[in-house]
Amino acid sequence: MAKFDVEEIYELLEVNEPQKALALLKKVRTKDAQVWFLQGEAERQSGHFETALLTYAKGLKIADVAEVRMDILLAMSACYRTLGHAAAAYELADETLQMANELEYDDYSVRAMQEMGMALRAWGKLDEALELLDTVLAAYTQAKDYAGMSFIHWAKGGIFRLQGHFEEGILQFKKSIALAKKIHDKINEAYGYCGLAGISRICGKIDECVKNYKLADKIFKHTQDVFGKAYTHCGMANGLRQQGNYAEALRHYNVADKLYSSINDTVDLGFVKWGRADVLKRKNKMQAALKDLQEAQVLFDNSDELRGQILTKLSLAQVLYALGETDKAEELYNAGVAQAKKEGLHTYLESYT
Repeated sequence: MAKFDVEEIYELLEVNEPQKALALLKKVRTKDAQVWFLQGEAERQSGHFETALLTYAKGLKIADVAEVRMDILLAMSACYRTLGHAAAAYELADETLQMANELEYDDYSVRAMQEMGMALRAWGKLDEALELLDTVLAAYTQAKDYAGMSFIHWAKGGIFRLQGHFEEGILQFKKSIALAKKIHDKINEAYGYCGLAGISRICGKIDECVKNYKLADKIFKHTQDVFGKAYTHCGMANGLRQQGNYAEALRHYNVADKLYSSINDTVDLGFVKWGRADVLKRKNKMQAALKDLQEAQVLFDNSDELRGQILTKLSLAQVLYALGETDKAEELYNAGVAQAKKEGLHTYLESYT
């Protein structure tokens, strides 16, 4: 592939046009490691994480340039994290960090620490994640990398939400949005709105929640970011559910179900099923709720998604209790609370949401 073509692919990915990038990449007859990496990036940006992992693996087998090899490892780490496999994500990022440190490639060291921090965040190791992400934020701030800064503030906002530090979390999300707007980065801006909406819901500020999801939806609907669209529909459904607008919530859950299923994002599909079950539970459709929760339990148990595991145990316990299976319900409820306390999470206190 000629040099100008490679630059064109990078530009298409930069402006979130993965399908156009894929169309060009598929015309390349001889694919080197960089081409496989770029194809994986286009697939990942389209939300097809498992397909991207297979493509990255092809590139990794033949990658003999350190930078390309590290790019692939970090991209694979991000995919595994998104798919709920935090331990695998951490290992790949750690491998990259060791390689980058040996070669004294500072930029790659920072990127590797970012992925390690994000993996720890997904794993529920929140204090360790914050420590790493603060180191990364300092590097991005020194370099005036506003896109990087926006992303880290978004990530920190999510951690503070999980820790129950809501005011600090809201501040982080607002910083993320402001930095994204500064550089006209619509995707980071949209994810910032999603973060702000999610934490507003936990605080009981439901009007703020729905408003911010609508702002995110306005951006995502004009992009090829399937994950972003699904993420927004699921979040919107959660807000509408908490608002008491059950019919509209179910509509958004069903859209999110289709979108997450289309990209085989099983972990986030688990959250859709958990949320939809909560609506069904409130509508006294216990058998339908039980089906969704049992499916969610299988999805979460095959991942490192601790919060999903806990939420499902607690909700499943309530449904089983309503169905007269008291002993089983007690066992599940106690297991959920014990797991949350062991992991330092406050998930069992979110029963009002």
